[in-house]
Amino acid sequence: MNSVSVRPALIAKAPIRAWRIVGGAFLHFAVPVYVVTVAVATLFTAPAGAPLGELARLALGYSGWFLAGYAALALAGTLTAAALEPLIGVRRRGRDATDPGRAAIDSRMRVTRALAEARSLPGADLRQLVDMLAQPRWDHDDERYQALSRDLAQVVHAMAVANDTASTESRSDILALATRSLQRIEEMLSGLRAEQSRLDHGDARAIARYVENRYGPSDFAGS
Repeated sequence: MNSVSVRPALIAKAPIRAWRIVGGAFLHFAVPVYVVTVAVATLFTAPAGAPLGELARLALGYSGWFLAGYAALALAGTLTAAALEPLIGVRRRGRDATDPGRAAIDSRMRVTRALAEARSLPGADLRQLVDMLAQPRWDHDDERYQALSRDLAQVVHAMAVANDTASTESRSDILALATRSLQRIEEMLSGLRAEQSRLDHGDARAIARYVENRYGPSDFAGS
């Protein structure tokens, strides 16, 4: 069985950059902000009883100013986010370095949340796999288990979203995919535990040999 330590995460994705989030937010709210801003500016500056043609002329004039100002604001916000992102990353890495248990805590939380989300999916086989994955076999201090917890969270969330939006005909396919994916993760988890068990057994035998060589056979060896 392949070891997780020599293979990348199954479907791990790079985090979305902060400047993309900021730029996307400006684009998302551009139309509603435009409508509200231009409407308010036009109504407050239009003379009383102004005809529709006059209102349209004022709105058109304000549109140019709004587009120029909003574009400049969006560009400034996006560039600021891009400039600050490396500094935020340095602070986050520094925080993780000063808190070596942070990765283990995050891994434990990922598994807890993923299994809770997985229980929302129907199917007896899925429930059995979730129960197996919930057993106390995770060594969250180990980077290999942390990588596996990320895979578990990604798989469960993707399958839960797909199941929510799937048609009645395709839902069985989604559940089959979820079952196979969780089965694979269960196999990897079992492989890691088996490997750890072998290592622990070898350590125990080595210590036993050391004690016997140092102090001689136990008086109870023949009992």
